[in-house]
Amino acid sequence: MLTPEENKLVTEIGPETAMGDLFRRFWVPAFLARELAEPDGTPARTRLLGEHIVGFRDTSGRLGILEAACPHRGVDLSYGFNEENGLRCPRCGWKFDVEGNIVDMPLEPDEEATQMMKEIKAVSFRANEWGGVIWVYMGPKEESAEMPQFEWGDLPAGHRFITKYVQECNYLQGLEGGIDSSRMSLLFEMLFGDPPSVESTADHLVQGLSDDQTAPRPVQTMAIKTTDYGLLVGATTEHGQDESAWQLNQWLMPFYTTPKPEGDGLLGCLAWVPVDDRNTMVFAITYHPERPLTEAEVSQRRAGHGFHPTLEEGTYKRARNKENDYLIERKTSGANPLASISNEFELALVLEESMGAIVDRSREQLDENDIAVMAARKMLMKAAIELREGTEPAAAHMGAIYNVRAAQTTLGKGETLEDVG
Repeated sequence: MLTPEENKLVTEIGPETAMGDLFRRFWVPAFLARELAEPDGTPARTRLLGEHIVGFRDTSGRLGILEAACPHRGVDLSYGFNEENGLRCPRCGWKFDVEGNIVDMPLEPDEEATQMMKEIKAVSFRANEWGGVIWVYMGPKEESAEMPQFEWGDLPAGHRFITKYVQECNYLQGLEGGIDSSRMSLLFEMLFGDPPSVESTADHLVQGLSDDQTAPRPVQTMAIKTTDYGLLVGATTEHGQDESAWQLNQWLMPFYTTPKPEGDGLLGCLAWVPVDDRNTMVFAITYHPERPLTEAEVSQRRAGHGFHPTLEEGTYKRARNKENDYLIERKTSGANPLASISNEFELALVLEESMGAIVDRSREQLDENDIAVMAARKMLMKAAIELREGTEPAAAHMGAIYNVRAAQTTLGKGETLEDVG
């Protein structure tokens, strides 16, 4: 468990917070590239690390990311006019280039406008388009970071499928679910079967057993290996064997996880990007390193397959959400209502939101299989504290270390994750 002070440290990500400062030392996913595809197109607005920002692509194709509030009187620039290499405020008419410089003040006297244009700028952030995503660097101007060189980012566009959607809770709840995904997979299979049933979950646990037998239960073993980028997380349910099959997932600083591989060589990555302290924007990437995705694979994910939930039309809100009670089918008193959620990943999202917007980790009771979650928390807090003391996070300057995958492997007796290359 964490103390209340530690929980506050690891969950608060706004400006001038320790964890917020840490996250701002990394390039952060902000928009899908298709949201800002056209020069002079409609600006896009989002909230990132507790700050409202607006993105636009100017006439010359350059990307601009500005603080959404116009420095004149705070009007939202996402309602502005994107024209002739600048974004014009719809209230005062001031026009800003991609670096936040004022390039036109049509209603001010020339002499006054000239002086104000020297003295006033909109807050701007560095932007980079890579891998179908618009990335933003919100750290100090004098600092720099390397782009995380994920495998999927260097592939042709047809090899990947990217979506984003909101999770209505603090980023750490989603991130910890991604780190601990093997336990969710095990429980999903044990409780609901395949496909899930709306019958009593007890039926699944005792089915086929005589009265004098106890229900078999899988026992999971977790292990971790500390890496330059975060953690290699291993899980197995095999014991007493000469060899054990292990599922290997990755946690990468500060908020990336790799879901288990899918069929036919499909791999994935999840970014649990903080919107604010109480909401998360999840960027979900499915990719194949050697071939384009098929039409069927793309269609399935657009229909809510895997870790790409179905969304409400025209939004990034999941179709199953708090407001509609996740479209749960509540049957008889003996039925488990969650069994109507047929997608393992979506079920995990629901359960993470069920903890509340920010869970009180001072009340939790952890066990040995929470080793990866505990280690990730400690590494995040340590990095945030060290940054306050003047030490920059090493991973932010080592983009090549992010080129790793989830995998499955076999370990013999006496072998550990330290033996995994």
